[in-house]
Order: sequence, then structure tokens, then C-alpha cells
Amino acid sequence: MTWRIVAFVALGGAIGSVLRYIISFSMSLRVGAGFPWATFLINVAGSFLIGVVTEIALQRTSWIGPELRLFLAAGVLGGFTTFSTFSLELVGLIGERAPAAALVYAAGSVILGFAAAFGGLFLARAIVA
Repeated sequence: MTWRIVAFVALGGAIGSVLRYIISFSMSLRVGAGFPWATFLINVAGSFLIGVVTEIALQRTSWIGPELRLFLAAGVLGGFTTFSTFSLELVGLIGERAPAAALVYAAGSVILGFAAAFGGLFLARAIVA
């Protein structure tokens, strides 16, 4: 680990966090505060993108080198996706006595996030093959 790598990850994290904030704010204006759609979609999209980035980095190291992979995966996508917000929103749904919505949110986030990561890997394999 070097300070250069730390700076790449920090810059990427700042970019990802700001993107998440902008998307969350914009979606809350459009769909309201009921179901946490923004976090749900951000986490599924981030799972897909990390699959793409990782697979391309593993298969085509000339396309995405180690520094760019850390910038994108640990930085941008690490800042973009958020497990802590997911957890807090899940607690909120349970506290609002919305167990069905809580179950859909929890199961949907995990299942679709997992499927999206695989989808990203498979898409990247198809692109770089």
C-alpha cells in the first residue's frame, strides 16, 4: 500500500458518495420516502458494476490495471454502495411495522445484489472474450 493508492481510493470514495447522495436525493423527490428505492437500486447497480470491473480487471489487466481497479471498486463503488444505510432503512421499516416491506427489501437486496454481481461478471466475460 502506498499513499498514491490511498489517494486513488479516497478520491473514488468521494466521487461514489456524492453520486449516491445525488441519486438518493433525486429519487426521494420523485418517489417519496416510503420504500427505500434509492438505496435498493444503488446497491444492486453497484453489485453489478463491481462484477464488471472485477472481471475485466482479472481478464484484461491492460484495460483496468491495479490502481484503476482500486479506484473504481474500493473507491467509487465502495463509496457508492452502502450497507450501513441499507441496515438503518431496514430497521426503520421494521420500526414502522412494515414487516412485508422489510422482508422484500432485505431479501430483494441480497438476492438481486448477488444476481447482479454474477450478471456483471458474465457480461464482462462476454465483452472481453
